Amino acid sequence: MLLIERTEQLRALTGNYYANNDFTKVEGDIEQATEELARLVGEGVISLAEKADDSNPLRRLVQRPIAILATLRMYQKNDLSHEDDGRKFKVSTDGGDKLPWEWQLNRDDALQMEAYYRAVDSLITHLNKTKPEEWTSTSLYRATRQLIVRSGAQFDMYFPINRSERTYLLLVPFIREAQLMTVADAYGADWQKLVEEEGDTESASHYAAAMATCLLAMATALCRLPLKLLPCGVVRGYLAESGMLDSEPASLDDVRRASDWMRADAARWIDKMKRARDGSEPDYELLPRNHPRNKYCRL
Repeated sequence: MLLIERTEQLRALTGNYYANNDFTKVEGDIEQATEELARLVGEGVISLAEKADDSNPLRRLVQRPIAILATLRMYQKNDLSHEDDGRKFKVSTDGGDKLPWEWQLNRDDALQMEAYYRAVDSLITHLNKTKPEEWTSTSLYRATRQLIVRSGAQFDMYFPINRSERTYLLLVPFIREAQLMTVADAYGADWQKLVEEEGDTESASHYAAAMATCLLAMATALCRLPLKLLPCGVVRGYLAESGMLDSEPASLDDVRRASDWMRADAARWIDKMKRARDGSEPDYELLPRNHPRNKYCRL
């Protein structure tokens, strides 16, 4: 059973789908878009939306990202016609509609994907507020409960990601890696108490630990994830804050440079975390202890 069954529904959900389009041409794309969303939020959430009536806001919140992604993929396939004797490119000769330039298609694709990401963000925000069992029982949600940063809104307090819950879920494996491999070991035995800290006033050690975790997670994600999966302004915004221009697209060198800067910033926050934990300046051994009988050095 499809969550979207009529052309009128697609037009109401996207605002740009022609009412006279053949619905059968987009059915396959709807099925694939539904499967992709299910991999993110879980099959249980999709089933819950299928059982809900139109008065339930969850149903529309699930339908919208499916509709946007499905129609975009149909538009992309229709740029060329696929006929028995090969692919054809239609050229208007009556002075009416004109075919768009490639840069116009690319810009429209980017705008449609941003709309899809915002729709997914709205869905996840709703799930986090209402907490249905179909969502809280997923392995991804349970994994976030073990982290020092547990939502996109919290992550945005330490590193700007446009409050994107979808981006946060993509970053969960990297947050967990940064927490387990670096920050938790640096903090010591009372790490779990720090993670479970609650209250309106955040301690300095918790803030420093969360800052270090977010910076390390983002630095790792920039090196491993395709940049198109991250909000377009994340890298440019970080580089601009570091003194570079934000008008140019981020190159691979910019990404590597930003990743290195983030790791350096994270090291400073780990140092601040230790100071806040101990309530004093840490003692560093600036010079190694030399044996009085060993007067030689190795090069």
